[in-house]
Amino acid sequence: MTPVEILIVGGPHSGVGKTLASEVALRALSGRSFGAIKLTVADGERDPQHDHGASALAVADAAGICGRGASCGVCETVSTRIPSRLITTLRAIRKPNTDTWRLSEAGALAVAWVIALREGAPQAVDAALRYLADHGARGAVIEGTTALEWMNPKASVMVASSPGKRWKDVAVRYVGRCDIVLCNRVPHVVGDVPPPEQFFAAEPLSCDLASPADPGTRAYIGRVRDLMSYGAEAGFEGQRGTGGALTA
Repeated sequence: MTPVEILIVGGPHSGVGKTLASEVALRALSGRSFGAIKLTVADGERDPQHDHGASALAVADAAGICGRGASCGVCETVSTRIPSRLITTLRAIRKPNTDTWRLSEAGALAVAWVIALREGAPQAVDAALRYLADHGARGAVIEGTTALEWMNPKASVMVASSPGKRWKDVAVRYVGRCDIVLCNRVPHVVGDVPPPEQFFAAEPLSCDLASPADPGTRAYIGRVRDLMSYGAEAGFEGQRGTGGALTA
């Protein structure tokens, strides 16, 4: 049986604090047997200057995949021939200072990293959830905005900064349907583009996720605990399978 309590943490682009928001959520759910999934979707937004092509795939096949710590050719490790990769080896997951390492350090019972083409992501995430369940997880924090397109989680979070970079379409479409919307005060502004009107319409909670004592962060922790409060014993009645659409 796959974990029945799912919390998705998304964001419009890199540098807004998605991993940090996931860490805070995992610590808020300490003792609840939560695992974590890092979802990286190869959506075509690649930087030609950092396209390592086949060399990145060779690194991955050698089980020395970087976890985004040494190369940014991650997206090139999947293709129509290999539409997804499920990374679970401790050497990859526990590589210091990577996102997966941070999720593990935050208390995740087990961590899986999914790298997938958009069309291969649902099946790969299902496999990752089974992996977490096999390691005792009864819930999962999924860091990955694209999961909002097909999953119906118990709770969902969108974290952004103001200003920032141009928002991905999936974030614009789903920000108004997330249970928690955060405006994170990042230490280094990553762009000068204002968020779309959908972000402000969602009445985001201002916070500094890097500060546990910040009132906004404390409010976020309380909201996560409230939303995830009813027990895993409820089974699947309160949640559709991962093929279900997110409802408004």
